[in-house]
Formats: sequence, structure tokens, C-alpha cells
Amino acid sequence: MGSNTVQPKNYKRVLLIASVLLLVASIGIHLLHNFPVYRFLRGLVSLVFLGIVIAYKKKDTNLVLAGFLVVYAVSSIATVWYENATMAAISLFLNVIAYLFLIKAVWFKASFKNLGIVLTVVFTLLVVFNGYLMYEFISKLREFANGDLDYIAMLLGAMSLVIIGFLSLLYNHSQNTKASLAFTIAIALFIFAEIFRAIGYYDFGFGAASVYIARSMLITATGTLAHFMIMAKTEEEKLSHKLF
Repeated sequence: MGSNTVQPKNYKRVLLIASVLLLVASIGIHLLHNFPVYRFLRGLVSLVFLGIVIAYKKKDTNLVLAGFLVVYAVSSIATVWYENATMAAISLFLNVIAYLFLIKAVWFKASFKNLGIVLTVVFTLLVVFNGYLMYEFISKLREFANGDLDYIAMLLGAMSLVIIGFLSLLYNHSQNTKASLAFTIAIALFIFAEIFRAIGYYDFGFGAASVYIARSMLITATGTLAHFMIMAKTEEEKLSHKLF
């Protein structure tokens, strides 16, 4: 079945330019040790790409994915005051809410159809293994959490990412198109961006390199998600777009 929408022109160039400018600005501000602005820029990344999507898609913008970008942006901006226990908890729980938007978007498009017994077992083992690794990683953060509330939010966020990763793989397997691959790549990049952000913030290793890797992955992930939202898709490829 062909796409029932017209492919917008030149949007990839706009996304690329925005990505480069955001990365250069982020690195420059971090080198100046202006960490509050650096954290604020993290939220601006989501808003800039959402603005580009709306400029091209207008009323056809996927509201669920737009909701993810808005909540994710607010969560990121809240990290400006992350050393405050209350703001840290708010930021972490907003992250979980943002992930729920992604789960809602892809939930009904993730299918076990034509997966087969072998791949079903492999996918299940992959989820269990990834869930265990994510749990172990978050466990190491417990001593850095500002109380049990923060730790619970970290665990919920980690499990949400595991679920999103699994659903995106199912979606890509069932569709096997450029659009589904773009979405799956975006999700993978978001997951690794969060991991490297934790590594950088809690200074687990790699120094400033982990910070820059996290930011570059975040920008690439958000740009790729924006690419998915703008590109022409068939009805089968489109994710859920109604908020309620």
C-alpha cells in the first residue's frame, strides 16, 4: 500500500542544520562550565525539533509523540535545579510520564504476528536480559538518589525504557520499512543517551566524553524521531496519534 501523504521537501536539511547548531551550542556552553544553561538546552532540543515538526505537519502532527517531546522537554528543564530533592523527583517522574507517551504511541502497532516461536523466545529473553541489566545499572545509582522516591522513579523509568525498546523492535519487525526503522533507531538512541547521561552526571567514567556522547545521542535521537514524524507513512506505519 502506498503512502497517503505527500513527502515534505527539504525537511532533512533543516533537521540536520538544527542538530549541528544544537550540538555546537551545547559543547560550547559546557566548555564554559555554564551547567544550568547546558541543562536548559537539553529541554530546548525537544522543543526545537517539535517546532520543526509542527511547521511541516501542522494539524497532522502526531499529538502523542508531540506530548512526549513536550513532557520530555519540561523534565529536562527541571534538571536545572536537579540538586534540589523535590525538583529531582519531579524531573524523574516527568521522565516516566514522557515514556508512557511513547508506549501509548507504539503499543497497538507492536505485533507478534509472523514472529514465530524462535523469534518470540529470543525477543522474550532479550527483554528479560535487558531488564536485568537496566535494573543492575539503576541499583548502582541508589546511593546517589535523593531518597526512595527518586529511586522508585529511576526504576520506573528504566523499566519503561526496556518496554519501549521491546515494543519498537516488534513494530519494526512487523512493518520492516524505513519509517519503522527510523523510529526504532530513535528509541535505541534515547535509551543510550539516558545511560550515558547518568554515567556523565554521576561521574562513573569517561570524563566529559560521556557528557558529550549523551548530548550528541539525545540530539540525534530527537532529530530522528522528528524525521519519523515528518516523513510520509502508510496507515500501517503510523503510530497512535490520539491523546485520549
